[in-house]
Amino acid sequence: MKTRIVVPGEEIGVEEEYIPGKGVYVDKGKIFSLNLGNLIVDEKEKKICVEPISRLIIPERGDIIEGMITGFVKDDFATVEIMRIRNKGDLKRPMSGILHISQISGRTISSIFDLIGIGDWILAKVLTSWPPYQLSIIEKDFGVIYATCPKCGYELILKQGKLYCSKDKIFVKKKISPHYLIREEGK
Repeated sequence: MKTRIVVPGEEIGVEEEYIPGKGVYVDKGKIFSLNLGNLIVDEKEKKICVEPISRLIIPERGDIIEGMITGFVKDDFATVEIMRIRNKGDLKRPMSGILHISQISGRTISSIFDLIGIGDWILAKVLTSWPPYQLSIIEKDFGVIYATCPKCGYELILKQGKLYCSKDKIFVKKKISPHYLIREEGK
């Protein structure tokens, strides 16, 4: 048996040579590590697996994460830096997530820009157990938890159930989480 340390998303073999075991996933016939951990290759059994290093916090399917929108891929995908996993803690380094337009709202929207923007902090659910992690904010508890005004960069507050810029005196449309952090004074 051979062992070495591998990182999440690292290609470690192909299905033609090895049987995928615990801690790995297969994509287009290639085998990738799901965790930071020890790669274990059993040449006799032709099996490959990754034993996770327990101190590392990584997203798993069903986890609730906090992350920041960092960019867009056309009008239907947003890239997200995952920073924290609720009930697990902060990540040592941000991990990549993808938010598809179909996972933002229960209704049809023409553009992802209508409900989120670059720099928005979101609360989302993890849909997959491999990077880049597929995310969803479609459920009512999820969405934007902190945002700034796209016009002036001033912090948006939750006022009358909408996000408001007190500097520019405008409301900004977003898919807001009930856990939004900054609320109107006295509310």
